[in-house]
Amino acid sequence: MTLSELLVSDRIRAAEWTTSEQRLVIEEVLGLVMVDQILSAQESLSEEQIEKLMTIAARSQQGEPVAYILGVAHFDGLRLNITSDVLIPRPDTETLVTVASGSMPRAHGMQVHDVCTGSGAIALAFKSRHPHCEVSASDICHQAIACAWTNAVSLQLDVQFMQTDLFDGLGMFDLVTANPPYVAWGDPEVEATVERYEPKLAVFSAANGLALIERLLTDALNHLWSGGNLCLEHGHRQARDVFLMASDLGWQTIKTHQDLAGRDRVTRMQKP
Repeated sequence: MTLSELLVSDRIRAAEWTTSEQRLVIEEVLGLVMVDQILSAQESLSEEQIEKLMTIAARSQQGEPVAYILGVAHFDGLRLNITSDVLIPRPDTETLVTVASGSMPRAHGMQVHDVCTGSGAIALAFKSRHPHCEVSASDICHQAIACAWTNAVSLQLDVQFMQTDLFDGLGMFDLVTANPPYVAWGDPEVEATVERYEPKLAVFSAANGLALIERLLTDALNHLWSGGNLCLEHGHRQARDVFLMASDLGWQTIKTHQDLAGRDRVTRMQKP
């Protein structure tokens, strides 16, 4: 059986992979990048290769995320190791990296910190884009920190990771990024696979998803230099709440940016 034949088989189609998921599966199982996948589409696969792809498809059909099955995800051009202890990085979160990059007053020597770092995706992407910045990151979950360290070593990116609750024990920074848990408990829009497989600590928050965001907005004021920026990811219906909370706390130059689908996703603000 060739790759093109396999991909149109009932068992593979039942997995309902997105185009990016299919490319990732083939790349990891067959070692073929996108161009090679096209060029090798008519070549015969071994029984072992077919069995591996069928097994992954069967697990996908049951709802298990591809990133957890493979232990890999791509984010902002980086290949990241992923475990079930961390949130799967989404393309929409690359908006956070882009917005944060645009808030830099200078190119060298800035101290940047990412809270709720999970796999380290945001911190590592920022360091990859801006190698002359000092980048650190933290998470309350020690398993997440272990995953992030693994990625830093694998990518050979000098990012310091530490286990702590938000900013506890940390110093001052020029820029803070954050993708905290912001989904309300019981939110009917949450996908079943997210609720079943992704770590609840990284997904859900109290007070309609705003509890940790409110803490972050308050604490970040004590860990940013004057003129420093906070870039925060949030739910697409939370922009107004974030704006009002930030305004009440004295943040300035508050602006919300849209994700790839045109939804409110990242709010950037400046400490007076």
